[in-house]
Amino acid sequence: MKTITAGLVLVLVAGCGQATERAYEPRAEPAPAATSAAAEPATTRSASGRPATARVGDLRVRIDWPEEDSALLRVFPAFYIESYEAVIDGGDRYLRHVDPMYRESAIRWVRAFTGKKRAVAGRSRLFRMKVNAVVGRGAEVDICVDESRMQVVDAVTGEPVTPQPTSIRAPYLQRVLARKDDDGVWRIKQIAHGKEGCGR
Repeated sequence: MKTITAGLVLVLVAGCGQATERAYEPRAEPAPAATSAAAEPATTRSASGRPATARVGDLRVRIDWPEEDSALLRVFPAFYIESYEAVIDGGDRYLRHVDPMYRESAIRWVRAFTGKKRAVAGRSRLFRMKVNAVVGRGAEVDICVDESRMQVVDAVTGEPVTPQPTSIRAPYLQRVLARKDDDGVWRIKQIAHGKEGCGR
C-alpha cells in the first residue's frame, strides 16, 4: 500500500462525483446527537468507560481500545458503527464525523448496500488503533478491521448473499486522514484501504 503522510491531510481531496440516481438520500444536515433509543446500538463498556462492543441490528462490533484515549482515536469507531446503522435504518448520524470533502464518498458507501437491499450480520472487530502523526489541524490514524466473521445478507430475508465480498475475508487496514475543524471536532477527510499490517 502506498504510504499516506499526515502532511497530505491539508491538501488531499476525496474525488466526489454527484450520483444521478439516489436510492438512499440523507437529510441535508446530519441528525443531532440525540436520537431515539431504538436507534442506539446496545453497548458494553471496557474498564476505562469506553464502549467495548456495540450491536447494530444483527452485527456485533468489538472494539479493542489502546491504552491511549483521545477524541481523535474515537472518530473512526463512531463513524464505522453509525455507517452500519445507516445501512440498517437509513439514519445519517455518521455524516457528523466526516469533512464535507468526504461526504459524498460516505453516502455512496451506504448506497452500495441500501441500493441493493443489503445489510450485514455476524461479528466485526476494530483493533490496533494508533495515531501516526498530528500536524497542526491534520492527523493520520491507522485502524485494523476484521470482518472475516461478518456476512453481507439480504436486508429482507436475512439470508447471506452469494457470492460474499472477497474484501472481508481477511483483516485489513483503514488509514484515516482527519482534520480538526473550527469547532474543535476531528472529522474524517479521507480513508485509504490496505491489506498489510493487520494480520491476526
